[in-house]
Amino acid sequence: MGGFVVLGAVVWLVVVVVTVQIAVQKGRRAWVWAILAILTGPIAMFAVFLMQPTKGGGSGGGAGRREDPKAGLYEVPHKK
Repeated sequence: MGGFVVLGAVVWLVVVVVTVQIAVQKGRRAWVWAILAILTGPIAMFAVFLMQPTKGGGSGGGAGRREDPKAGLYEVPHKK
């Protein structure tokens, strides 16, 4: 019986990791989806799998960081 508990815990952990990876690929906040996956397991993985990527999706922006939309307006000084 104890072996099934360990196996279940390992499978649940794998589901959490896969859910976070899918969330990051789709431009979602990794920590939010990690918590949801810990609480609901495969349901969260299925939900994030079905979601559309965000506009900046697939950038792998870490833990949900968004790029500054005005970043292109700033000029970086060049060294001479």
